[in-house]
Amino acid sequence: MEPRICLALGGGAARGLAHLGVLKVFEEAKLPFHMIAGTSLGALVGGLYAAQPDARYWIERVEQYLRSFRSRKTRLEFIRRLEQPNHNHGFFADMANLIRKGYFWGVTATKPAFISEQEYEEFLNPLIPDIQIEQSKIPFGCVATDIYNGKRVVFTSGSLRTAVRASCALPGIFPPVRDSGMVLVDGGWVERVPVICAQNMGADVIIAVDVSSEIAKFEDTSGLDIVLRADAVSRVFLNELLLDEADVIIHPQVGSVHWADFSNARDLIRQGELATLEKIVDIRSTIIRAEAPPRKFVDQIKILRDKIMEKVVGKQ
Repeated sequence: MEPRICLALGGGAARGLAHLGVLKVFEEAKLPFHMIAGTSLGALVGGLYAAQPDARYWIERVEQYLRSFRSRKTRLEFIRRLEQPNHNHGFFADMANLIRKGYFWGVTATKPAFISEQEYEEFLNPLIPDIQIEQSKIPFGCVATDIYNGKRVVFTSGSLRTAVRASCALPGIFPPVRDSGMVLVDGGWVERVPVICAQNMGADVIIAVDVSSEIAKFEDTSGLDIVLRADAVSRVFLNELLLDEADVIIHPQVGSVHWADFSNARDLIRQGELATLEKIVDIRSTIIRAEAPPRKFVDQIKILRDKIMEKVVGKQ
């Protein structure tokens, strides 16, 4: 029986554009996979590809969209320009920086998010096909976090746009998505790389793509820094536990890229290609091992008997 292979595309905001490069190499190398799981930007890229499995098409479409996105000068660009350059590009460090400046706090103290619901829909809807997940050409699932009920939520059916918006809703930046009595935010808070989602979908082989930033050296000691750092450490630890469950892990070298910096999509995509090319042998070997039928119980008994006889004869 052919093993069911799942690509688990992790969250990382702009760094998630590297997933397009991963998918491109899978196509060109004719590496098989049967389903896609996604979190945050991984949910966006995975959902697009599941709806229309054509990496070159989506690379061109996304690059075209991002040129238009920059011309509109949305608030994500404002957030990126607002922060002082430093060597720590993690979401939590950036939030601490914004709070210190007062801009982020001033807006989010009275509103659900820095970016309005209308802006958020205008940001994503033009890119995402208006279909049901069940209509996707490849089975697809994505993860969100229900902050109302304190639950992890997996979408494998329903509106693709709603599912992706929920999985991408960075707390404080994008507004929560309300659906079926749930208040949903970014799935990265519970499953940054959707390995469990892939298991729930019935995957036999999980190829995880991790585009998260590395945790930086800790130097600040204010109360705010400590709170944010503690939360970041717990999420990094959870991510390591998730990755331990994957069969192959692809790590594109994008950790130094700012999470809101969509200005160099081509390089991010290229990093996804390079990281996948480095793992092709591992991927093929893993698939071959999964395809090999297990030895029958009788064969195993014979092998064990022969080994015992060799030892017995050897002692005589």
